[in-house]
Amino acid sequence: MIKPDTLTINNFQGRLARYNDGDINSGYAKYSTTFGNDPFTNPGNLTWFEAPTRIDSGEAVITDLIMAARPRLESGITYVYAIGHTGRLYKIQVNDPSTYSPSYDNPVLLATLTAQTPTFKYGSSIQFYGATERIYIGHDRGVTRIDFNGANETFVGTQSSYTSSVPRPSVNFLGVTYWGNGTNLVSIDSTATVTSYAKLSPAFPVGTVVRDIDVSPDGNYVQIVVSRVTPPDMTVSTQDTSSLSSAESYFIYWNGTDAGYTSYNPYNSYSLNANTSFGPYSYTIGYDLGGAAIYTGGSKIISLPDSLSPNFGAMFSTGNLVGFAAPENNASFLKGTLIAYGAYDKEIPEGLFRFFRLSAGGTQTDVIQMPCCAIVSNLFYGSSSAGYSGNQVGSAKLYFSTLETSAAPTTKYKLYKFTTVPTGLGTAIAGVYETQTQLFSKKVTVSEVRIYGEPWVTNNSFTVELIGSNGGVISGTSKTFTVGTNLTSGADFAWYSPAMQPTYAIGLRITNAGSVNNVITKVEIDTVPAGK
Repeated sequence: MIKPDTLTINNFQGRLARYNDGDINSGYAKYSTTFGNDPFTNPGNLTWFEAPTRIDSGEAVITDLIMAARPRLESGITYVYAIGHTGRLYKIQVNDPSTYSPSYDNPVLLATLTAQTPTFKYGSSIQFYGATERIYIGHDRGVTRIDFNGANETFVGTQSSYTSSVPRPSVNFLGVTYWGNGTNLVSIDSTATVTSYAKLSPAFPVGTVVRDIDVSPDGNYVQIVVSRVTPPDMTVSTQDTSSLSSAESYFIYWNGTDAGYTSYNPYNSYSLNANTSFGPYSYTIGYDLGGAAIYTGGSKIISLPDSLSPNFGAMFSTGNLVGFAAPENNASFLKGTLIAYGAYDKEIPEGLFRFFRLSAGGTQTDVIQMPCCAIVSNLFYGSSSAGYSGNQVGSAKLYFSTLETSAAPTTKYKLYKFTTVPTGLGTAIAGVYETQTQLFSKKVTVSEVRIYGEPWVTNNSFTVELIGSNGGVISGTSKTFTVGTNLTSGADFAWYSPAMQPTYAIGLRITNAGSVNNVITKVEIDTVPAGK
């Protein structure tokens, strides 16, 4: 009797790799298929995020596409101020101490902006600013300010002096708030007075448009991304084609005091449109010949061939991770994704991670736009007497918006929340984890597959499959385990014997099929020689 060789997979780090072939236990997961696995809560083991859930699913309050959002703490309660594409301004209560709810997420309509008939096609931003702090909102026609209770809407400055129909990113720097204005910047001081509609002289290159504004990691410069590529209208479902252009972009530095910008880096044949800073780094996202990509320090570091590049309002940073929400092509459909790059902390290596893939719901088929993604609250625990379930006072979550469409076309505007640290209360995401495919010198067959995990509970279910040389499932190797059917509650082990033809390539794919999370710690695959 031939003694089998055993492949052991116990390194579920989940860092995405576009190299499909490699060590089955490398810890890298296939870029094209893997999503929804949670590499942070239980490092090295396989577990899952909770699925995003819709805020105001009945559309009683939120009826348009959220273009920008910003959190604010008020008397111990976190609120998010959000602006929709029809000018509707919302105030969303994130947590509720009176009911001990860390995930209250209750929206109300504060006001609808009407001054100078604002539109929000190309990207909006929100700042809290002023000698008397108010909400400042950028839109296609300029900047509007309004009180936190929705009163006293005022258009800031003269509308005809703004460049219309351009993105309106913004930043507060050295006591002044700056807003994108086509080939220049608008400056507004603390008295709500426009001090200049063209702050920089000379302006940015003719034919360009400001796509994003940030402060440099050292705090010494304003960083401005400008591009010759026309920004898309994010409020419609028609396919944008302008971003396929290879027109150049520029990454510009300005110290906030000189008449003109300080320096710049040209990006020839690149289309850049979003940037964020954290720690000592700045990360910029745009397009090149291979599709979407992330750049830093003038160099491309990550290719994202299936992804669209995000709007400036959908890029964020937290801890050591930079993330963004954007549609991604998968199985001929556009799906909403959240992707992050970096190192969660010193224990978890740097990598690329895909938190979720969201299919359009109802009669919609594609997630066409994701204009806004904002971190709104952090994980926080209280004492046993705090009154909160599980002592969880705050939930680590973010909000993101989608425009979903069908071929009809019909459209839906949705706002979701997503918890980056599972609460145990949500539905486990129907995610996929696929290892790299290991190649053998001669063909083998598999005699047994064994799965080890934490004790299974009710509503745990998962499918195990072996992947062959064509990247597909090897016939006879798929097995679904479900508690109450062929998986025993309280057990921590499952196994099966595939009926398969010999192969020289074996990869492992696990798909979560249960509504309750599970943790898999190890998978063993016994192989025996089976020819040349």
